[in-house]
Parts: sequence; structure tokens; C-alpha cells
Amino acid sequence: MGKSKITVSLLANHWVGNARIQRAANNNPPLLEGESDHAAVKLLQEALIGSGFSVGRGADVFFGPRTAAAVIAMERHFGFPVDAGIAGREVLGALDLTLRGWAPQVGAFWGGLIAKTIVPLAQRKVNVARSALDDIRTMLSFGSFDFVTADGVTMVALTTYFKLVPPGGTKQLFEEFITIATIDPLIANYRGLAQTLANDKTTCYSICTLGLDVAAKAVFGGPILIGPPCSAFKLAPVTVTNIDKTGPNSIAAIMMHEGIHVVDIASGQEGIPISEFEVAYETQTAEKVRHNPSAYATFAAHMEDGNNRPRD
Repeated sequence: MGKSKITVSLLANHWVGNARIQRAANNNPPLLEGESDHAAVKLLQEALIGSGFSVGRGADVFFGPRTAAAVIAMERHFGFPVDAGIAGREVLGALDLTLRGWAPQVGAFWGGLIAKTIVPLAQRKVNVARSALDDIRTMLSFGSFDFVTADGVTMVALTTYFKLVPPGGTKQLFEEFITIATIDPLIANYRGLAQTLANDKTTCYSICTLGLDVAAKAVFGGPILIGPPCSAFKLAPVTVTNIDKTGPNSIAAIMMHEGIHVVDIASGQEGIPISEFEVAYETQTAEKVRHNPSAYATFAAHMEDGNNRPRD
């Protein structure tokens, strides 16, 4: 199978019928100074003006320094990284959201920007999980692993989330024994997850065109797209601050979950992604759970804190 791609679609009626704007929303390519599609430029300018960002001479259909300056002003207003005034995923996504009635707070309140601050937490959880699995593999390699006196937290977590049980234990139909062959795929996916979280090009985009109720989404090869439920917004006259509802540990879990989709193509197959809160998770086979993103997020959280702290 080839690399899948997520297509972001602008949803506000303002953009309807303009294919160039839709391509720009997917950075294919973004709009920038000198853009030849004047109809697309006019739509961008009108959206900027309607969102409170002045464009010199108004919507004159020419993407010059004045339009670039308006884009930069918008980037600063919302806490986006400032570039040369390029209108791509984040700029057009933010404009699309404002055109649909949302009024984001000034500053870095967008999902992807918040998620960037959570990356170290997610990385710490991943590193702890990798270390535990590396220790098991080392002991298995030297034939010196005493499953009877092994770390109880690791053993419980492996059985609970990856359906792996120590040799000599009671194995259910959907479980397998802990061996190098069953540990190696887990290590490989955590290694890929660590690389994904460390790569700014594959994680933490602020995308509001996934839908207002979609927290995040990713496919094989990335990127990880972070949506409004992981953001903090104001929808007049009601204040909506989702960061209060979706705390740092939950956002870290979301990022780890989606990161597995980026590195493991089988993780997106039907019947593989099952939440640990679903009944079906209890009987998912060890072979399938090795590809289940939820298993990686929950195992890492369990290993990082011993499952002693309340989840948020």
C-alpha cells in the first residue's frame, strides 16, 4: 500500500467552488506573493478583512506586500509561527473557522500550538515504555529473564494492553507469550513514534477543518493533525476552553495514538483501532493489538506513572 494522505477541506460557504483555495489549504501549494489565481487571492483578502485584518487597498485581487502583511498580522494575532506571509494550512484553516462563527482568543490557543507544549510529556512516556521493553528484550536475549520476580508494573501492563503473558503463565485464546518475536514489533513502533514526535514536520499542526468535534487525525506517513477539541476557543457569548477538559496527559495520549497511525500502516485497518474503554478491547488478539494505537498510548502512560495518578 502507498502512503495515504489526509485531505483538508475548507467548509465555509465563502470558499465554495474555488479549487485553488482548497489546494492551498493542503499546502499544494499555499498562497503567497505573486499568486496568479486572482479569484483565490480575492477570497483570501475578503476573509482576512472580514476577520479583522486590514489589507491596504482592500480586496484588489493582487497578492502583494499588503496582503502578505495582513497574513503576518493574523499569524501573530493567533500565535502562529510567523513566515513571509504565506497562506496555507493554518492560516486558511483559521480563517475558515472564524468565517463559521468561531472567535479564537488572541495568542497560542490553537490545538497544534498547545500540543507542541505537550510534546516533552509524550516523549517522556514513550521513552519510559521503550526502556522497559528494551530491558525485557535484553534479558530475553541472554536467557536471564526471571518472569517470576520481574517488575510487576511491566508484567501487568504487557498483559493488560498487549495481551502478552510470561511463559508458564495462563494464556487465554487471544493472548501470546512474551518472546523476542512479540516484543520487537512494539519496540519498533515506539522507536518510530519517538522519531515522529521529534519531527516538527510530522506532528502538531493546528487544523480546524477536520470538523469542530474532531480532536485529531493521522494516516500512515503523517502528518498528525490536531483539531479544535484540543484547543481553547471563545464562541460568543459562551466561553469554550477545551484545554480545561482535555488535560496534558490526555493530549499526550492523543498524540501517541495518532503517531502510531503515522508509523504503522496496519494500525488503520478496520477492526484494529479499538479504545481501551470498549468491551471488544478485552478480547482483541495479541496479533492485532500490536497494531492498536490505543495499546501504545495506554501502555506508555501506565509505565510512566504506574497507573497510580488519575488520568485527565
